Amino acid sequence: MNKYKLKVNTVWLKRKRDSLVKKLGQIGPFVDGSMVKVKRRCGNKRCKCYLKGDKHESYYLHYKVKGVTKAVYIPVDLEDEVKKWNQEYKKLKEITSEISKINKSIIKKYVTEKRLKKGRS
Repeated sequence: MNKYKLKVNTVWLKRKRDSLVKKLGQIGPFVDGSMVKVKRRCGNKRCKCYLKGDKHESYYLHYKVKGVTKAVYIPVDLEDEVKKWNQEYKKLKEITSEISKINKSIIKKYVTEKRLKKGRS
């Protein structure tokens, strides 16, 4: 659940958070959603998909808007680039999730560390 246990103080957590924030600056262009390979017939009566049943493969980017799944066709020329963008988005999600966990740990430790400091003086 929480991998930052009691032995770690807030100073260390803040350093870790700051290093992750720096990593955010290294992330390139990104796009949310999932790349999906779709096989379908084109409708041309002279095409192999109509005559032999071999379907055409194409990629779509599926994403949600207000709970409704939308799809965008990805041209063949952009497939590799969109795949990289999608990988960058996954990195972004991991880093922001980690930063959020660290911030929650800092919030939880704040009161206990403040009490310890007050008791020492």
